[in-house]
Amino acid sequence: MSSTKVSSYETPTEQHNIKSRGIVTGCICTPILMACGIFCCLIVITIVILAVILAVNVNACSNLSKSVDINTITPSVYTYDPNAFPTFNFNSFNNILTKTGQIYVTQSNSTSDTNITVSVRIAATRDESITVKEENDDSTKKIFIQRADTFKGSLAWIGYLSLPPRCILAKVEVVLPQTIPSTTSIDTDVNDIVFDANSVPYSQMNAKTINGDINVNNFAVGNLTLNTYNGGITGSVSGIINQLIATTNNGKIQLNVLVNFNATNPNIETTNSNGDIQLSFSSSFNGNYDAKTDLGKVTIINASPETNEDKRKAGKVGNNGNGSLITTTKSGNINITF
Repeated sequence: MSSTKVSSYETPTEQHNIKSRGIVTGCICTPILMACGIFCCLIVITIVILAVILAVNVNACSNLSKSVDINTITPSVYTYDPNAFPTFNFNSFNNILTKTGQIYVTQSNSTSDTNITVSVRIAATRDESITVKEENDDSTKKIFIQRADTFKGSLAWIGYLSLPPRCILAKVEVVLPQTIPSTTSIDTDVNDIVFDANSVPYSQMNAKTINGDINVNNFAVGNLTLNTYNGGITGSVSGIINQLIATTNNGKIQLNVLVNFNATNPNIETTNSNGDIQLSFSSSFNGNYDAKTDLGKVTIINASPETNEDKRKAGKVGNNGNGSLITTTKSGNINITF
């Protein structure tokens, strides 16, 4: 047994005080330590329970796309003037989980169409709990999924921690007229954005998703900005005149770029925080380029870099051009073919 060590030089009163302090300190520390231990155990148990619920929900959401043919579901259709609402926002309030669906962007075949048409198909593990809502916010047309949960607005995601799971699958079809405002934007939370080929080129298009991929299928546009926080950016884009910007924090950028033959000063920027970048140009790119990676290797094909290092290559392509190509990634390889 442990005991309080007492010096022989201390008086009986001092010895008594030392023993008393030891007993009091032990009595105080023991409840505190027990309370801390219980608190830590409760935190661990809570984390484990939430992790299990989240895993069940993620699995249910993944299986929902396999068990439901969303194309057979009757859509909710909305039509609006793009001049009044140049920005379209679709939110499914599911940003703590995986991707919930796709937004398909196509161009109308009719020259008489002047409005944007949005068709929304949704499926859920509990259909009675969801509805599609429309809201106008200044220049933004908002279409979102609203659930009959206790939590609303920015706290709506808490409903996805419930059992049984409440998962949503969405398919959104956006049909654009052949003539739209000079700047049109599509913004979403956790959905993929897919641009199909268009016969009439657009002036400018912006696309942003938080947790989804962006795919462009021979999309013709003079100015294009693509931004995703957690997803890849792939496909081909044609008709670039002024600017092409592609940014992701975690994914792969793989684009085939056709610069318009009338372009005199195209600015192309691709940025990736964690992933590879692969660019190929179907037509001659005239201008300066600078490609740099922190952890990876840079490969340039059909050009002779003036700065030729493993992690950075820079130089100029063509004789008559003021274009600019800047490509950077923190963790990944860069491959550019001119």
